[in-house]
Formats: sequence, C-alpha cells, structure tokens
Amino acid sequence: MSSSAFSCLKINECLPLFLIIYLTHICQAWLPDTNTKFNSVNKISSISFKGNTSNYVDHFTVLYQDKETILLGGRNRIYNLSIYDFSERKAAEIFWPSSEAHGQLCNLKGKNEDECQNYIRLLFKISPGKLLICGTNSFKPLCRNYFYKNGKYLMEKESEGIGVCPYDPEHNSTAIYSNGHLFSATVADFSGGDPLIYREPLRTELSDLKHLNGPNFVSSVTHGEYIYFFFRETAVEFMNCGKIIYSRVARVCKHDKGGPHQSRNKWTTFSKARLNCSVPGEYPFYFDEIQSTSSIIEGKYGETSTKIIYGALTTPDNAIGGSAICVFQMEDIEEAFRGPFKHQESINANWLPVPDNKVPEPRPGECVRDSRILPDANVNFIKTHPLMEKAVPSYHGRPILIRVSLNYRFTAIAVDPQVRTVNDETFDIIYIGTDDGKVLKVVNIATDQFSKAFVISDNEVFPKGTAVRQLTLAPGYGKVIAVSKGETKLVTLNHCKFIASCSECIELRDPHCAWDQVKNLCVSVDQATSFRYLVQDIIKSNGSKCKVSLNEKAPRKDVDDTITSNSIDEEPSSSAKELSLQIDSRPEPDCENDINSEFRTGCSQIKKSEFTSGTLWWGIVVAAMVGLFVGFVGGYCVSKKIYMQYPSTPFIEQHNQLDRLNGNHSMLARPKTVNLDLNVTSDTLPPKKDNLGSLKNLNIANEGTLQKIKKTYI
Repeated sequence: MSSSAFSCLKINECLPLFLIIYLTHICQAWLPDTNTKFNSVNKISSISFKGNTSNYVDHFTVLYQDKETILLGGRNRIYNLSIYDFSERKAAEIFWPSSEAHGQLCNLKGKNEDECQNYIRLLFKISPGKLLICGTNSFKPLCRNYFYKNGKYLMEKESEGIGVCPYDPEHNSTAIYSNGHLFSATVADFSGGDPLIYREPLRTELSDLKHLNGPNFVSSVTHGEYIYFFFRETAVEFMNCGKIIYSRVARVCKHDKGGPHQSRNKWTTFSKARLNCSVPGEYPFYFDEIQSTSSIIEGKYGETSTKIIYGALTTPDNAIGGSAICVFQMEDIEEAFRGPFKHQESINANWLPVPDNKVPEPRPGECVRDSRILPDANVNFIKTHPLMEKAVPSYHGRPILIRVSLNYRFTAIAVDPQVRTVNDETFDIIYIGTDDGKVLKVVNIATDQFSKAFVISDNEVFPKGTAVRQLTLAPGYGKVIAVSKGETKLVTLNHCKFIASCSECIELRDPHCAWDQVKNLCVSVDQATSFRYLVQDIIKSNGSKCKVSLNEKAPRKDVDDTITSNSIDEEPSSSAKELSLQIDSRPEPDCENDINSEFRTGCSQIKKSEFTSGTLWWGIVVAAMVGLFVGFVGGYCVSKKIYMQYPSTPFIEQHNQLDRLNGNHSMLARPKTVNLDLNVTSDTLPPKKDNLGSLKNLNIANEGTLQKIKKTYI
C-alpha cells in the first residue's frame, strides 16, 4: 500500500468523527437554552371569560385595571370584571354599538357584518369619575367622554376618533395619556396606508418614508420630557437587495407646539433610532421584529440601579423561527438620541453620519420652551434627518433568553418587577406569551457583567394555534391575565405546591417558591409568616442547602435516589426519626485529608454527584479527541513500518530521486554511488528547443563540469 493511499484511508476514517465533534461544539455554542424546570401539563388553574356569547369573536383587549377591577374591551361593550375571580359586574358595563347609519356605510365599503361593529380599543381616566373611550365604530373611529353617576357611566360628549383609534381591531396601534393630552400611534385612513404619531393638532409627515415606512406599533411609554413609541417598520436605510424589517424606538417632546409657518401642525421633535437585539459575533444574528415591550422598570441589577425596558423580538416569518428577550436601558436609548444623525446625500448614496459642524443650534429633536419660534433651518433639519446613526444596544450586549422553535414565536410580555426573596434579593419575573397558546414563566438573574434568564415553567394556557395577544399582571404571586381574540383567562402560574422535594424546590429558581424546613413543603413566599426556616437559592440553585429534617423519611438503600420520593402526608416512623437525627449530627466529611473509612463512602457519593450532564459531554469530547490523536500516531507508525519493508515502490523512488538532486539523504532511500563526470559531447546529441520555440544547443559540452552547472544555477 502506498503512503498516499494509506494517509487518505486514515483521513477518511477520522474526518467524519472530527467534523461531528467540531460541528457539535459550534452548535452547542449557538443553540439556545431549551431547558424548562417545570412542565405544567394539567397542573395550572385558570378562570376563563369568553364574553356574553360564543357566536362571534370579541377581539378582547385589556383597557384598564386596578387592584380590584379589570375593564375589558370587546365587541360593542366594555366588560367590568373582578380581578380576583373574573366575576362580571353587568350593572357597571358600558354598551356602545355602532349606529345603523355607520353600519350600513361600512357594508357599502365592502366590509362584512363582523367587521362593521364597534370594537372598543382605548380607555383612559382623564379625571376623577371621567373616562375617555374610543372604538373602531364600523371603520369610522369615534371617541366619547363618559362620567360616573349613581353607579353608572353616562355619555357626556362625542368626538371624531380619526388619528386616535384604529379603523380595524387587527391594526397594531398604541396610545398613552400624559399631561392632559392623548398621544397615539395608529393609521389615519380606511385602507391603513397613512400611519402617524398624533397629538392634536400635531402629526408626523404625510407619505414620508423617512418618518414612518409601513409601521406596526407595539407600545408607548412616558419618560422625562418625552413620549417614547416602540414599533417595527421597513428599513429605508437598508441598501441591499430586497427589504428588511427593523425595530425602532421613536420619541416626541410632550410640550411640542409645532413649528413656524407651514410646520405649525407638524412635530419639531420627532426622531427615531434602531433597536439592536442580536447574538454578537463576526456575523451577528439579529432578532429584528419587536412584538411587545414591558413598562419601564426601575430596579437593581447586580450592584447597578438603573431603568430598563424588556422587549420580545422575533425573526421574520420566512426565516428560522427564533425569538428572544432583550433588555434595553433607558440611559442607552437617551444616549442614541444624543448621538449623530444619519444622512443620505442622494437616492443611491450610502447613509452616513452627519458631521457635528453641520447640525444647527439648538440641537434638533430636543425639547425647547417654544418650538414655534425655532429657526427654519432647525425645523427643516429634523424633518429631513429623523433617523439617528447609532442603534440602541442590548443591556450587556446580548439577549437574556433565546428560543428557536418551529412551533411558536413570542408575541407578548409582562414583567413582575423586583420580586423580593427570603434572602433579601430582588429579581424580575417575566411572563412571555407565544403564538401557540403558551405562557412561559422566566426569572432574570442579572449581575454587573451579564444577565441570564432561566425558564421556570412552560404552560399551555390556550389551545394550540391560538396566539396570546396581551399579558398583564394580576394581584397575587404568579397570577397573570392572558388575552386572545376570543377568550381571556386569569391564570395562576404558582407551581410551589406541585414540588415534592427540597432540591427540586431550590432548583426551580422561582422567587415565588421556597422550601419550608419545618413543614417539609415547597411553599409560596407570600403565604409564609416567617422567613426563618425558608430556603431559597435563585442565583446558584445550590441544592446542598437542603437539610434532612425530622419530618423527612430516610430513603431506602435499594431504591435509586433519582426516583425516591416521600409523601408529605405520611408520618415518619421512630426508626426514621432516629436515622434522621444521626444524619443531622454527623459532621461533613473532609474528602481530602480524612482517611477514616467511615467517611470514604460519603466522599465518593459527593464526588459522584459532581458529574453533571455537561461534565459527561466534555468527557466524551475529550475522549474522542484523544482517540483521534492516538489513531493518527498509530497510523503514522504503521505506514513507516510498511515503507521500511517495501522501499522499492515507485512513490519512494520518486522521493529518492528528489532527495539525490537536493543533496539530501532520505531515511527510506538506499545509498547509491553517482558518477559526476559527464563524457557526452554536444555533437552526438541533437539541438533542443527552448521555451519560446527557437533552436538552440542546450546540451552540456564535454568540457563543462558539474561545478560549472552548479555555479550557473546558483
């Protein structure tokens, strides 16, 4: 067998194994954490509300809630429910159908009977006892003011709702009431082709793709002097083939009064920036389409106190099904708006940052005392340069949670902020809705260097294929309101009572749950009267904090520890109590120094428990690499032995000829004597052609020596 054939054989045998190990290692670095501590199949309690009839879809949305009441917008009415048990207070509901004339006009426009209804979308308390309510009103948005009297809400006045409320309940819109004004982001025409951000009488530019380009509005929040709007839109700055959706945050000043002259009804402070939620790397993987956000949360993360906002973002529908939760710091958002503006010189030019010396003063996009007296140069600049150069980065530079699934994407998010544990630590609990009817319960464990979210439970709340459109919190530990088109549920996602052992209770990492060492139960923290005997470890999930109490049975030796469980209702026997006391009183073994045989078994068990699935995986990888190396060395030695036995193969002879010309002696070649005298004359040899085709005598003359040839070539 030749050396080349032997080497190819070894490579072909080892290459698949090497590729599998390498690709598996790469994939492990990228693949998201899909672990779930608790799968709550048939273990969650919920209360369902489907409206007054099941003949039509209500397109539910939570309009308002407080500590006792939830107001639910539906078809032609506002439902008033108790937030504790979803009992309906029919005397306090508001019934508001479309007029017959508006319904007929809607039908003439080509809409069906279900679409030509009044779906209530907005409700705000504008003063004590007074409400502002807006509905789609058969594709002719309308608003009403109501006041409370004698246990009922009565209509005070009616006004047009165009620019405030969407035409279609399926339109993604948002609104917020602040400083006595209603700020909205929706569409202002029947076809949905005129998106705008509006506060009477100000609006964004009409048909200007630099301002809004097919947006889907997600949420709005107030912070300082500004109102912030979160949405996704087609990116006008994307220069490659096709188009792409980017996530945005835009802001306007609360007391913007419009510009001078022709800009008196236009914003003078509208600007926007991109939100960057991506897996970092040489080629980052982006989650570009924002679906939902939380409210602004002020908390302590590690040693840092800051204000953040959570966002649920996804990949496009025609891409790999990926979802992520990213955290954005309000300080980073403000920093992006203080940065350079983005500019395109011509339609085919690249987008570049605007130099500071070309930005007018006062800086465009910032609040001023009276925007109506701003110079025209300032107003025109922000009109033509609404996009900021810098994107808003994720907190700590990457998502805190990634899920890749062909079955679902994230659709909604709600956060229970700064839940305090028995160790006086605080953590954010995140509830995430999906488009497949699931609600995930997640805890965010943050330090100064990184944030990492752990999935506590994966809960099937709605039937498969039913999207969770909205999530809000309800009073109590683990209670959340989940909203779909045709159903609203009050769901309890507190799993403490289903946990049977101390180690499982701690490994759950749920700030709502702790192990009670006296009762020998996993209990909800809000029901405990004292934290003295409660055990939790959210950060490290260290089960060694568990101690065998007097009420716990000792496991039998003939039963595998992984499947041993104790009933909490059974009373321990006297022998079990004695054994428990003995276990409690035994000192912990010193595995390095103690040579007492009594503790060797304990040490081996402790060491055995250190081998996790991750350790086993790396052991397999290391063993495979060692096997690859040993196989390579063995193959080399075998091939060397074959060459020594059969040195006359053509392959070896070729190498020997090369070695002779180079003056080297191969370890596989046999020594031969070489006659360096050249006695051939040029007369006996015919002339040869050179590389260019001319006849020249290139033969070596007999008087020439090998030394002359060496000098010539050297």
